[in-house]
Amino acid sequence: MTTTFIQESNINYWDEFDGSIFLSKIFSHPVKIGKIALFSFTIKNYHLTISMDFDIPDFPDNLPEKWKSAEYNMCRTGITCNDIKDLKILNLPIHEVFTVQINRKNDYFTFEATSDGASIKFSTKSISITDPTVYINGPDDYYFK
Repeated sequence: MTTTFIQESNINYWDEFDGSIFLSKIFSHPVKIGKIALFSFTIKNYHLTISMDFDIPDFPDNLPEKWKSAEYNMCRTGITCNDIKDLKILNLPIHEVFTVQINRKNDYFTFEATSDGASIKFSTKSISITDPTVYINGPDDYYFK
């Protein structure tokens, strides 16, 4: 008889992923996974890869010198996910704020983003975060006012 152990854990911070070195330098605290405003969503079916760029409600508190001169007020980052399986998308997300949950179960992460009108869910072998950037969010923009 073979016993299978299932290890499951919640991922709580963006800093827990590969590629988070710059993110950890510009924030003096871990950046909590929670709300995102999805900017782009790309599927590469020939590599089984999903890439997303999104804004987060947190703004860096340890800006590099070259970022201090402007009145930036929004932070954008993203993730790249490889070896995707079980992809489910409900409606095309347009200008919506999503609530994100990421869990790890054995060798796979499960990513789930839900909003009032759309959802994205999949499993992936790896998640890496892209370097964050900052920009000036106009007063008419829909997210994180």
